[in-house]
Amino acid sequence: MQKNFLLLLVVVSVSSCFLFRDYKKTNFRYSANGQSSSLPIIAPKGFVKQERIDTAGISMQTFYYPGGAILYAAYLADTSYTLQPINERIHQPLIHRLGGLVYKGQDSNELYYREIRQGNLRFGYRGVPSVNESYFDSATNYASLQRH
Repeated sequence: MQKNFLLLLVVVSVSSCFLFRDYKKTNFRYSANGQSSSLPIIAPKGFVKQERIDTAGISMQTFYYPGGAILYAAYLADTSYTLQPINERIHQPLIHRLGGLVYKGQDSNELYYREIRQGNLRFGYRGVPSVNESYFDSATNYASLQRH
Protein backbone atom coordinates (compact mmCIF):
# COMPACT_ATOMS: atom_id res chain seq x y z
CA MET A 1 0.00 0.00 0.00
CA GLN A 2 2.74 2.43 0.94
CA LYS A 3 4.64 1.49 -2.21
CA ASN A 4 1.60 2.34 -4.36
CA PHE A 5 1.20 5.69 -2.63
CA LEU A 6 4.85 6.59 -3.25
CA LEU A 7 4.56 5.58 -6.89
CA LEU A 8 1.42 7.71 -7.27
CA LEU A 9 3.16 10.66 -5.60
CA VAL A 10 6.12 10.39 -7.99
CA VAL A 11 3.84 10.16 -11.05
CA VAL A 12 1.80 13.20 -9.97
CA SER A 13 4.94 15.21 -9.22
CA VAL A 14 6.56 14.43 -12.56
CA SER A 15 3.40 15.04 -14.58
CA SER A 16 2.80 18.43 -12.92
CA CYS A 17 6.20 19.53 -14.23
CA PHE A 18 5.02 18.84 -17.78
CA LEU A 19 1.78 20.80 -17.34
CA PHE A 20 3.71 24.08 -17.17
CA ARG A 21 6.74 23.32 -19.37
CA ASP A 22 5.65 25.92 -21.96
CA TYR A 23 5.02 28.56 -19.28
CA LYS A 24 6.99 30.65 -16.83
CA LYS A 25 5.52 31.06 -13.35
CA THR A 26 5.65 34.52 -11.83
CA ASN A 27 3.73 36.68 -9.35
CA PHE A 28 1.58 39.70 -10.08
CA ARG A 29 1.98 42.18 -7.23
CA TYR A 30 -0.40 45.07 -6.75
CA SER A 31 -1.74 47.40 -4.07
CA ALA A 32 -5.49 47.47 -3.37
CA ASN A 33 -6.74 50.09 -0.93
CA GLY A 34 -3.28 50.41 0.61
CA GLN A 35 -2.93 46.65 1.08
CA SER A 36 -0.18 44.85 -0.79
CA SER A 37 -1.42 41.74 -2.61
CA SER A 38 0.02 39.11 -4.90
CA LEU A 39 -1.37 36.51 -7.32
CA PRO A 40 0.53 33.63 -8.90
CA ILE A 41 0.26 33.76 -12.68
CA ILE A 42 1.75 31.95 -15.66
CA ALA A 43 2.89 33.33 -19.00
CA PRO A 44 3.88 31.48 -22.17
CA LYS A 45 7.68 31.49 -22.45
CA GLY A 46 9.55 33.85 -24.77
CA PHE A 47 8.48 37.23 -23.36
CA VAL A 48 10.02 40.47 -22.20
CA LYS A 49 8.29 41.59 -18.99
CA GLN A 50 7.49 45.14 -17.94
CA GLU A 51 6.00 46.21 -14.59
CA ARG A 52 4.27 49.54 -14.17
CA ILE A 53 2.57 51.34 -11.29
CA ASP A 54 1.20 54.79 -12.03
CA THR A 55 -0.35 57.61 -10.05
CA ALA A 56 -3.86 56.72 -11.27
CA GLY A 57 -3.78 53.52 -9.20
CA ILE A 58 -2.99 51.12 -12.04
CA SER A 59 -0.62 48.25 -11.29
CA MET A 60 0.22 46.31 -14.42
CA GLN A 61 2.51 43.55 -15.60
CA THR A 62 2.84 43.31 -19.36
CA PHE A 63 4.51 40.47 -21.26
CA TYR A 64 5.66 41.34 -24.79
CA TYR A 65 6.25 38.60 -27.39
CA PRO A 66 7.99 38.50 -30.77
CA GLY A 67 5.43 39.21 -33.48
CA GLY A 68 3.53 41.72 -31.34
CA ALA A 69 1.43 39.56 -28.99
CA ILE A 70 0.87 41.03 -25.52
CA LEU A 71 -0.30 39.35 -22.29
CA TYR A 72 -1.17 41.42 -19.22
CA ALA A 73 -2.36 41.31 -15.63
CA ALA A 74 -3.60 44.54 -14.09
CA TYR A 75 -5.24 46.04 -11.03
CA LEU A 76 -7.30 49.18 -11.78
CA ALA A 77 -8.27 51.55 -8.99
CA ASP A 78 -10.72 53.10 -11.47
CA THR A 79 -12.56 50.32 -13.33
CA SER A 80 -13.81 52.73 -16.02
CA TYR A 81 -10.25 52.81 -17.41
CA THR A 82 -9.83 50.49 -20.42
CA LEU A 83 -6.70 48.54 -21.28
CA GLN A 84 -7.76 47.58 -24.78
CA PRO A 85 -10.49 48.88 -27.07
CA ILE A 86 -13.42 46.47 -26.88
CA ASN A 87 -16.63 47.74 -28.44
CA GLU A 88 -19.08 46.61 -25.75
CA ARG A 89 -22.08 47.48 -27.93
CA ILE A 90 -21.26 44.73 -30.42
CA HIS A 91 -19.29 42.28 -28.23
CA GLN A 92 -21.45 40.53 -25.67
CA PRO A 93 -19.38 39.23 -22.75
CA LEU A 94 -19.61 35.76 -21.30
CA ILE A 95 -20.09 35.40 -17.56
CA HIS A 96 -16.98 33.98 -15.90
CA ARG A 97 -17.83 30.95 -13.78
CA LEU A 98 -16.20 32.55 -10.72
CA GLY A 99 -17.68 35.99 -11.31
CA GLY A 100 -16.81 38.73 -13.74
CA LEU A 101 -16.97 39.13 -17.49
CA VAL A 102 -15.01 37.58 -20.35
CA TYR A 103 -14.58 39.40 -23.67
CA LYS A 104 -13.00 37.57 -26.60
CA GLY A 105 -12.74 38.15 -30.32
CA GLN A 106 -10.56 38.76 -33.35
CA ASP A 107 -9.26 42.03 -34.69
CA SER A 108 -9.18 43.09 -38.35
CA ASN A 109 -5.90 41.14 -38.82
CA GLU A 110 -7.56 37.95 -37.51
CA LEU A 111 -5.45 38.05 -34.35
CA TYR A 112 -7.14 37.12 -31.08
CA TYR A 113 -7.78 39.29 -28.05
CA ARG A 114 -9.32 38.42 -24.72
CA GLU A 115 -9.95 40.15 -21.41
CA ILE A 116 -11.29 38.76 -18.15
CA ARG A 117 -12.68 41.46 -15.85
CA GLN A 118 -13.10 40.49 -12.21
CA GLY A 119 -13.76 43.48 -9.99
CA ASN A 120 -10.67 45.68 -10.21
CA LEU A 121 -8.54 42.93 -11.78
CA ARG A 122 -7.96 42.48 -15.52
CA PHE A 123 -6.25 39.53 -17.22
CA GLY A 124 -5.94 39.64 -20.97
CA TYR A 125 -4.06 39.46 -24.22
CA ARG A 126 -4.13 40.90 -27.72
CA GLY A 127 -2.40 40.36 -31.04
CA VAL A 128 -2.28 36.57 -30.64
CA PRO A 129 -2.27 34.30 -33.72
CA SER A 130 -4.57 31.26 -33.69
CA VAL A 131 -1.62 28.86 -33.32
CA ASN A 132 -0.87 30.36 -29.87
CA GLU A 133 -4.42 31.14 -28.76
CA SER A 134 -4.74 28.14 -26.41
CA TYR A 135 -1.52 29.06 -24.55
CA PHE A 136 -2.75 32.59 -23.90
CA ASP A 137 -6.23 31.35 -22.96
CA SER A 138 -4.63 29.01 -20.42
CA ALA A 139 -2.57 31.86 -18.97
CA THR A 140 -5.59 34.14 -18.50
CA ASN A 141 -7.71 31.29 -17.13
CA TYR A 142 -4.99 30.39 -14.62
CA ALA A 143 -4.74 34.00 -13.43
CA SER A 144 -8.52 34.41 -13.10
CA LEU A 145 -8.78 31.28 -10.93
CA GLN A 146 -6.09 32.37 -8.46
CA ARG A 147 -8.10 35.04 -6.69
CA HIS A 148 -10.59 32.51 -5.29
